[in-house]
Amino acid sequence: MKTKSEMQKEMFKFEIEKISKKSKARTGMITTPHGKVKTPAFIPVATFGVIKGGLDFKDYQKTKTQCQITNTFHFIDLDRTKEVEKIGGLHKFFNCNKPIFTDSGGFQVFSLGKGAEFGLGKIGSIFPEQRRREKPSNSLVKRINDRGVHFKSPRDGREIWLTPESSALAQKELGADFIYLFDVCGSPLDGKKTTKEEMELSHEWFKRFLNTKISSNQRIFGIIQGGIYRDLRIKSTEFVNDLDVFGIAIGGALGKKKEDMYKTISWVNEKIDWQKPHHLLGIGDLDVMEKIIKLGIDLFDCALPTRIARHGMALTSKGPIDLKKSILKDKFKPLDRNCDCFVCQNYTQAQINFFFKAKEQIAGRLLTIHNLYFIETLLEKIREKIAENKF
Repeated sequence: MKTKSEMQKEMFKFEIEKISKKSKARTGMITTPHGKVKTPAFIPVATFGVIKGGLDFKDYQKTKTQCQITNTFHFIDLDRTKEVEKIGGLHKFFNCNKPIFTDSGGFQVFSLGKGAEFGLGKIGSIFPEQRRREKPSNSLVKRINDRGVHFKSPRDGREIWLTPESSALAQKELGADFIYLFDVCGSPLDGKKTTKEEMELSHEWFKRFLNTKISSNQRIFGIIQGGIYRDLRIKSTEFVNDLDVFGIAIGGALGKKKEDMYKTISWVNEKIDWQKPHHLLGIGDLDVMEKIIKLGIDLFDCALPTRIARHGMALTSKGPIDLKKSILKDKFKPLDRNCDCFVCQNYTQAQINFFFKAKEQIAGRLLTIHNLYFIETLLEKIREKIAENKF
């Protein structure tokens, strides 16, 4: 008879199935109490527990999406973590029977702090060279110290202290399958001194987080920091390798252009534990997807596919289509003839164009379903190519 510990281990597994002979790409399977995730996998962002765009769970099923990631900070800001716990966690609260990830709130240290202050994003040309201001105007991060992070609530202005312990407790109450250590998500404008200090602070917070009791039905991802500095990335990778975590995420600043990101992943790859799943945090647009998979990334999340859907952009095999353009008003053909999603089988470009012109909410909902389905179909093909050594 299996022991309780052995049964709990079987609830969560990561099994590597095929490793490419031509790159570091690989296929695998993550097993959770709420189902399995075939990797490499895209994790759609469901900030408040549901994917934006007006999708209910039936819509969710139409997308072929395997899992989702939800934002812990905003549940804390809404003061709803205990209510979610009372009903049995996020899965029951939102009638979702798929694996759920929750981030720690560490990204908000960046997005509500230096990200808001200097108008920064995660990567690419949206990182301007000259954005420093003498007097920060938009930052909601009031201070960061050994204790944690002091936020001003974006909702009502009240004080919120987020610590490793409170992040762990909130994620326990939300009941996601996978939770993340609380860290300082760095900025691409940070110099090496600041990056090193924030990395070391994150490492100390990791120890405190791991000393906080969580549910036996949850597993933890560690987060590698170190910004754009090779020695810091390697040091953080070695530190996270030694932690008792299920998976490893690559977080923090990834550079000012995509080539910097690829270089950073390559540095991490020199030391990373290859027996654990690797998650690239906050990245997942189509033009980087194949490259990061070739670098050994198993999981990646991004709000972009659903955000552009709400603004009228459809992903297709022939490139993106702007459904708001008047030229499409008499195009009575599917978004993509090569797609067999619910939307392409039942609606035309002309209809969806009309919905956007009429400002009907169904427009964004339909494109969200299509875009997620399109990405999942693309990943199915990539997994097949890896398995056949053709990727």
